[in-house]
Amino acid sequence: MRGQPDWAPSYRYGSVTGYVSRWDTEWDYHPPFPFMGVEWLDISLYSEEHVAMLLPRKIIDHGVWIVPELERIGFDFEVRDRVARIWGYLPRSYDDFPPAD
Repeated sequence: MRGQPDWAPSYRYGSVTGYVSRWDTEWDYHPPFPFMGVEWLDISLYSEEHVAMLLPRKIIDHGVWIVPELERIGFDFEVRDRVARIWGYLPRSYDDFPPAD
């Protein structure tokens, strides 16, 4: 994620203590290091790009490269709506996760 030159995906996390972070885009210092207490991590798969004042924003789907990378690494994750949730613990927590279709 840090290697993307023009875009950093939004993320948030849920802790085993029940704390849920706000959405953030800073990947160098804000993630909850160490990740031992992270129950789940949500990554936004889309971004919006401003085109012009009166034109609709352009939606960019970054899931085309993020999802294969998560699969390659071997994370336990699920995609719903515009969010990929990576689980750190079982049972899976679906708290504040978009509903399944």
